[in-house]
Amino acid sequence: MLLDTHFHLDFVPASQRTTLLAELAESDVQVVAQTVLPSEFQVQPGTLPSLGFHPWWVGPTFEEELETFANNLPQTRCIGEIGLDFSPRRVESAPLQLEALRRIFALLKNRPYVLSIHAVRAATEVLDMLPDNVIPVFHRFSGTSDELTRLIQIGGYISVHPSVLEGKKGRAYVKQVPEDRLLLETDLPASTSAVVNAGDVVTSLRGTLETLSELRGQDMAPAINQTQQDVYFS
Repeated sequence: MLLDTHFHLDFVPASQRTTLLAELAESDVQVVAQTVLPSEFQVQPGTLPSLGFHPWWVGPTFEEELETFANNLPQTRCIGEIGLDFSPRRVESAPLQLEALRRIFALLKNRPYVLSIHAVRAATEVLDMLPDNVIPVFHRFSGTSDELTRLIQIGGYISVHPSVLEGKKGRAYVKQVPEDRLLLETDLPASTSAVVNAGDVVTSLRGTLETLSELRGQDMAPAINQTQQDVYFS
């Protein structure tokens, strides 16, 4: 089984979700269904539902969404997509992003939550804030080598998107981290207007796995399968 650890089922029209998930299951693929707003969280059969509050969506409904987050929290141990984005387009909202993430982390008690983390020009800030009881998975990791080393040292993971393997830095990163700290993701669909089918997801995951295997000079399928099991199903 291949696990897409970062899939936006919340971007798929509700009328298409059941069929899409059934087709993925036939291909032996399961998804961690990320959400960008707590109010969009749903427990969908055949998925690992993930409760998120994406930094891009932190805005006027901030307080209401945090209350919804707290109310939905007992339904899952997967948290995402959450994080910080200090890119030029988003840095103006940095104080509100930081407040939202602090309050989310304050809620994550008593369970080993698995996080899917968005960190753009903010990996150090996220690492500084992480609670002790979480399992951090950085999605599309784009930080420095030192930040990557720190993430691995605290027991974290990176979920590998195809775009990570297109650049020299990304290829170097996936070769240097331990084999048991790598997971797969598609980040599909790209938006609410994008059309995605099961074949797109399967092709992306298998392509990423094949490229990882080539870069590391070994079949990565056994390691990826074991890591999926250890992180999400243990």
